[in-house]
Amino acid sequence: MWKRRLLLAIMVMGILGIVRLGESQNWNFTQVRVNRVMRQLETRLPGSQQQAATPVEKIAAEHPLQPIYYYHFAPSVPVNVRPIFEEAVTVYNRTGVVKLVAGHPRQKQNGVTFFTYHRGPSAEQPNFLELGEGGPEIRRYVGLGSYTINRARAGLNLEHPEAGIRASVAVHELGHAVGLDHSKSRLSVMYPYDQGHLHLSPADLKTLKVLYAQRS
Repeated sequence: MWKRRLLLAIMVMGILGIVRLGESQNWNFTQVRVNRVMRQLETRLPGSQQQAATPVEKIAAEHPLQPIYYYHFAPSVPVNVRPIFEEAVTVYNRTGVVKLVAGHPRQKQNGVTFFTYHRGPSAEQPNFLELGEGGPEIRRYVGLGSYTINRARAGLNLEHPEAGIRASVAVHELGHAVGLDHSKSRLSVMYPYDQGHLHLSPADLKTLKVLYAQRS
């Protein structure tokens, strides 16, 4: 997304803590447990390795997930920004591992909500620009006919128009949404600095296949 003088690189700073664990409620004798992780993309991160495995978001690996996702845009997403998210959708659909289809998910279907927001630098980290955030929300329904779904979110921060909007950031955030975590490899779309990648690395693809139980 952002301007070259701002480091040409993008980074994901740690965990935006929202991990909502153990929240349960009864729906017709069915119990639902919701686990959520959100990660932010900013500008900076030390050190890297050229080759490293792409990690999985832990909560996304606890129960099998179906590979089909239905995606839609939050009402606030500007029309001119939507093609950026669509480009990221195309990148993941080309892998043949997951399939993203336009539309709203039904009760037992995975979904991704694309959104935009405005958030400036924090007082704690004034030298960082936050570029986006994303992550899975895993809902485990236990009862007669138990099942697990992911109602994920992937967003772009529009607070810094001087930096532009990068499709590679949308690819990164969508990666978090479908269950990929930060990688130490510069070849990965999940590397915390933006490398401008619009194709998953072999390590990214391998992890995605394992997560969705697909054999190569």
